[in-house]
Amino acid sequence: MAATRDYCADLCAAAGEPMLGTAPEVDVWLLLEYRPPWQGKALEENDLPPTTRAWLANVVDGFAAQGRKPRPQFIRQPEEAERSSITLYLASDGELRRFEGRDYEEVERLDLRSSALEPVSEAHYFVCTNGQRDLCCARYGLPTYARLRLFAGERAWQTTHLGGHRFAPNVLALPQGALYGRVFADEAARFASAVEDRRLSLPHLRGRSAYPPEAQAAEAKVENAGAMLGAEGNAVTFATPNGERTVRVERVATPLEIIASCGKTETELVYPFIRAGTAFLASPGRSR
Repeated sequence: MAATRDYCADLCAAAGEPMLGTAPEVDVWLLLEYRPPWQGKALEENDLPPTTRAWLANVVDGFAAQGRKPRPQFIRQPEEAERSSITLYLASDGELRRFEGRDYEEVERLDLRSSALEPVSEAHYFVCTNGQRDLCCARYGLPTYARLRLFAGERAWQTTHLGGHRFAPNVLALPQGALYGRVFADEAARFASAVEDRRLSLPHLRGRSAYPPEAQAAEAKVENAGAMLGAEGNAVTFATPNGERTVRVERVATPLEIIASCGKTETELVYPFIRAGTAFLASPGRSR
């Protein structure tokens, strides 16, 4: 009889680890279509033309030199494998823009400041499905992608590692700029309905990636939060229709022990955020 495998996403949900404040800090998302099978470290292990790899590295370095926090991703839509064009998305400052090129050479010649990148206002969904990086990303990400594909059509994409395997399935929503976790297939329509309505899906929220962790956690507790106006230590101020609102967040004193990914056996300690003495609650655990 085969041994039962423990999946990090199941263990994390069963432990009740809260997700708020766990999104990687990214203020420029660069998503490039790459259709071949993805390796565990897809951005490093791939067969892109050397000139395209150099172009991508230069773009990332250029944003970093400006003090930005860029993150490149590969994306694909297996249903569109025969399509001849290459798609590139660039998201920053609450805007999403798209470019369709004939090939990678045309992408390499692109001036990212030019009008060749078409503004995109509709919500797009990028689901981590890279099972070579972590088993949970394919196990739970692929069904969620399929459901979002039914809901949003070509606005749903598969993407490489978004960080936080244990929160799979992970979904990046753009141009909203928020990263979500535990977006299971049977919750995908409810999740997407909130995003389509330009709201945060709070039960699934990890955080808005342009914000530091404290602001990611605080935003969920501010009704009708607008722009973040400032953060000083653990106090974060947001604009609201009723004026400024400041929220103070803290982390638990006693950490949780978690398994960070399916490839690990040793536990790690994490310190989730609390507010007013009460831990931010995760979505209910599931039995699988």
